[in-house]
Amino acid sequence: MKSAIIRFLWLLFPCVPLLLQAQIPDTLSPDLQNQIERLTEDKETEFDFSEFVEEWEQLARSPVNLNTREPEELRRLFFLNEKQIRSILKHTANYGDFQSIYELRVVEGLDSTVIKQMLPFVVLKTEPADSFSWQESISKGKHHLLLRQQRVLEVQEGYKTPTDSLLQAHPNSFYKGSPDRWLLKYTFDYRGRLRWGIIGEKDPGEEFFKGSQPYGFDFYSAHFFYSGKGRLRRIALGDFHASFGQGLVMWSGIMFGKASMMEGNSTEARGLRPSSSANEFSYLRGGGITLVFNYLNISAFAARNALDGSIVNPDSLSEYIKGLRTTGLHRTEAEIAAKNSVYLNTIGGNLDYTGDIFKAGLTLVSAIFDRDFQHLSELYRLFQQPQKKQFTSGAHFSIYLRNIVLKGELARDTKGHFAGILSSTFQLDPRFSLRLIYRNYDKAFQNFFSNAFSENTGVYNEEGVYLGFKAAISKKMELLGYADYFCFPWFRYRVDAPSKGREYLLRADVHLSPSSLIYLRYRFKQKDINSADPPRPVNVVNPQYFHNFRFHADYRPFHALSLSSRAEILLNHPASGQKQRQGFLVYQELAWTPPATPITLAARYALFDTDTYEERIYAYERDLRFSFSIPAYYYNGQRFYFLIKYSPKPWTDLWIRYSATYYSNTITVGSGPDASQGNSRSEIKAQLLLKF
Repeated sequence: MKSAIIRFLWLLFPCVPLLLQAQIPDTLSPDLQNQIERLTEDKETEFDFSEFVEEWEQLARSPVNLNTREPEELRRLFFLNEKQIRSILKHTANYGDFQSIYELRVVEGLDSTVIKQMLPFVVLKTEPADSFSWQESISKGKHHLLLRQQRVLEVQEGYKTPTDSLLQAHPNSFYKGSPDRWLLKYTFDYRGRLRWGIIGEKDPGEEFFKGSQPYGFDFYSAHFFYSGKGRLRRIALGDFHASFGQGLVMWSGIMFGKASMMEGNSTEARGLRPSSSANEFSYLRGGGITLVFNYLNISAFAARNALDGSIVNPDSLSEYIKGLRTTGLHRTEAEIAAKNSVYLNTIGGNLDYTGDIFKAGLTLVSAIFDRDFQHLSELYRLFQQPQKKQFTSGAHFSIYLRNIVLKGELARDTKGHFAGILSSTFQLDPRFSLRLIYRNYDKAFQNFFSNAFSENTGVYNEEGVYLGFKAAISKKMELLGYADYFCFPWFRYRVDAPSKGREYLLRADVHLSPSSLIYLRYRFKQKDINSADPPRPVNVVNPQYFHNFRFHADYRPFHALSLSSRAEILLNHPASGQKQRQGFLVYQELAWTPPATPITLAARYALFDTDTYEERIYAYERDLRFSFSIPAYYYNGQRFYFLIKYSPKPWTDLWIRYSATYYSNTITVGSGPDASQGNSRSEIKAQLLLKF
């Protein structure tokens, strides 16, 4: 470990003399942090959210002109729904250009939360928007070049040099590459209308310019995207996303779902858009186009994706897909053998008609794998046998009335199983809104590209009702919450019977000042789960209850210093009368920008204690730009990180981040090849960003 640190510091030594000045830290708004925490907690999967952040940064660099008469320009504010966009257009049509940003208060459908989101990303110009010019776009576009390295400093078992006999006996217990993670990313952007980029990523344990990776990075991605205002509305080539309706038929990329329902962000489908993250699974590789004929939008796309899968050969004439792998890791013999072993061909299209108060559309998607799937023997998968050929069709609609928005979608899969979702939003008062969502997904509904609002891990075997609200009690206080009731008609993983559950959340936000916020949150969740009872030959399903209490404060004593404090406790009432278990987390975080210097310093110290892994608590941490850390705090210990950002020039940013977790009463951290001796796990990251 010592030699690794020395090598790392030697590489960075030329930059060390630069770390003597300061700047504003990179951070997301509390609402966005909450959404990312919730999505990570619910899905228990690491995502690269860089696309999401890039959208916000692109808006900040090229704000939207509110006086435009072009709906497509306003749609760049992707958190607005169609009703809000049409309300802005109606206001300028009736009263002329906006003269002041305060006029947004009288626009129908815009509440204080949405207006607050809009302010950093809009401008008021009386002149019409400039027409698109290829020459101007290339000369005035923004280039970004990013290079990132990170590694765990402890020596993990998978990276030790084994003997030949040990390697032969356990080939999948040792990694072929170094513990470094590398990311190289180049992007070009002109006002969101012309974008292209290239990404190369190497995960820890993967080879680099040798062995299975003679061409360098394990994962390469490239994209080209054009957005126009005429008949040719969008072109997407390379890696891209497609999302239509409410996600029952086609929604690639991230769906925040329940995590964003009451945070003020719309879940409007955005059609075709580029894929600019290092996520190795949730994207399309091919091309798509969108044409507009008056009120009619026509989109078509085709893709061929190479996926990781486990292939089995029961006999010399048969070959089946045992399962798909979504981690994107290729470190061992087995993982390398699974790489690009399955091909998925996708073709689809969407037809949308947009009127003054309604929108309706049809979506068709055909997905064909290059092999059949092996039959799954588990009882809970009885109705979810993966199919080689999938064809899904669906119809969606949106109706925008004065104070009500109604949305719905109905989808049908190859074998005639249905999935449906219906939602309504009521803006009863500018200070109060309600959202109601009903979903019903057949236990046998199957579509590879479904990604809709759900409690289950996929869009199937679920029926539920969600009711959420948001209320501005005063100028400084806001309440939001929801209740969600759901049931699962068939068995699920670790649930050997039809089951049900419910979830409640209530949060009170108090804005002490524009830069200071305190909130209290209570979350309750009850779901059925198997509980082993030794005398019985089968599992018994019993309810399990979780109570989560959180106090959080963001405050700024003075301009150069911002502080964040959190105290959180989770109570777990296990099934079958077991003893109550609990977990808690407390942390203090600070970010300091010394005056008149291009440096930002940020640090956090946290204490945590949970009885088991099941009581883990997730918390968003500040990180390098376009990098995300949402660790799960579990067992007993302490964690801290230190982050420094240095910006010597407007076109150069450098970050260095060190984090470490110390566990009590343990001599090993991790398991299997990822295990390391000792009671600590530490990581160092460095990143250089050039803007030109």
